[in-house]
Amino acid sequence: MSFFRKIFSKNKNSNQENKEVPQVKEVFTEEYFDSRYTKQELSEDDLLVDGSFKMIESYFLDNKIKPIIESPIYHPANIDEAIEEGIGFFQYCKLFNQEDKQIGLMVTIAFSYFLIKEYGFKLYQDKTPEFPLRFMTLKYNKDGGVISLYPFEYSLKVLNGEARFSDLFEKIKSNLGNIPSADEFMKNLKKDLNQK
Repeated sequence: MSFFRKIFSKNKNSNQENKEVPQVKEVFTEEYFDSRYTKQELSEDDLLVDGSFKMIESYFLDNKIKPIIESPIYHPANIDEAIEEGIGFFQYCKLFNQEDKQIGLMVTIAFSYFLIKEYGFKLYQDKTPEFPLRFMTLKYNKDGGVISLYPFEYSLKVLNGEARFSDLFEKIKSNLGNIPSADEFMKNLKKDLNQK
């Protein structure tokens, strides 16, 4: 089973199965990567980042809901709670005449910021996305082995009640150590080629 299917599958595997080395989906040269992706920096001082955090915090205060995790407010469990409890974060933002894409972007930025700060993910703009909702991507690099997430696309699934950030976060946490490095990949590829 591929790593991407394993991460996003709803099928609950045992811990033993989760420890399998994921299969490789693509191989990029550094030149190709640099021509396709532009790194984006997120800072708490950025208007969009700060605004996202404040809207989530305001949602909890205005609806008298206690966040599951006190800090940071942008923890995946808190974002899920804001979306699911009370009138829901989407409807709350609509009261302020915010557009759907803007609401999606707020939860995307909050979740992305969490993965960047807590786990060292990097945010990129994809200049040639395969699908329109994949214009931004989070990447985690382990010695050349990279996993990619599409936070805006996933945020829309969460806002539609089809997924939860905390479920994805748990899957990411349990699989980060299983990413093969580029050297491991090359070693296994050579071994496989020699067996044929």
